[in-house]
Amino acid sequence: MKRVLQLVFLFAIVLTAGCTAIDAVTGRQTRNFYSLDQDVGLGTQVYEQTIEEMHARGVPVNEDQARVAQLQQMVNRIGAVSDLPNLPYEVTLIQTNIVNAMAAPGGKIMVYEGLWDPKDGLARDEDEIAAIIAHEIAHVNCRHSTEAMTRQMLPNALFLGASIFAQAKEQDELAAALGGAFVLYNGIWVTRYSRADEMEADSVGLMYMAEAGYDPRAALRIWERASQQRTGNDPADSIFSTHPSDSMRLTNLRARLPEAMKIYQSR
Repeated sequence: MKRVLQLVFLFAIVLTAGCTAIDAVTGRQTRNFYSLDQDVGLGTQVYEQTIEEMHARGVPVNEDQARVAQLQQMVNRIGAVSDLPNLPYEVTLIQTNIVNAMAAPGGKIMVYEGLWDPKDGLARDEDEIAAIIAHEIAHVNCRHSTEAMTRQMLPNALFLGASIFAQAKEQDELAAALGGAFVLYNGIWVTRYSRADEMEADSVGLMYMAEAGYDPRAALRIWERASQQRTGNDPADSIFSTHPSDSMRLTNLRARLPEAMKIYQSR
């Protein structure tokens, strides 16, 4: 047991000492245990698992080739002006009525068909879908996924070591308390970082779409529409939500819109 604890805490020390990187977007030093090549590998693995799951459920993937080509062209335009233009950006259309889009590390972008409809969709024109794609590409460039994984390594190792110690000493109450603390950590601190990441992706994505020639005002239309459509929000839910509120996103985007418009109008 002593040897196991030593290994756990040695692992924690190694994590604390290393894994520094330069953020390609901000130029600041950040903590990331993963290389860009590992981002691409992880993203490919997540992508393949997602596609396998869609096929198992009978969900069509990339069957509307015209729409896929349109989306890929947008991804190419936005990716080309991003801070990491050489990543292997690729879009996949999941043909189900789910309203969502997501990005895996390394540049795999997945767009769900329910997101984009000229009449009833959250995104209703090309500029609006470009705003969402730019947001996802911003996540990839900021490397939010692997930075979050890196942040969680140290506390996870510490909680694991403390729990092993408590259980070995048959201190059930302490072990239960540590388990509760771990839940709270993941419910509050990890999601706080995630909300900050979402706000950063909004800001960075706004500049990317403008640089790529898409009207950045479209991003505000999306969140104004989302705010109008959303009903029944419980304030308590927002504490643990991984996304900022629609009003917070709108405030952030409005503050950055003048800069984005200068970029857009200068093209």
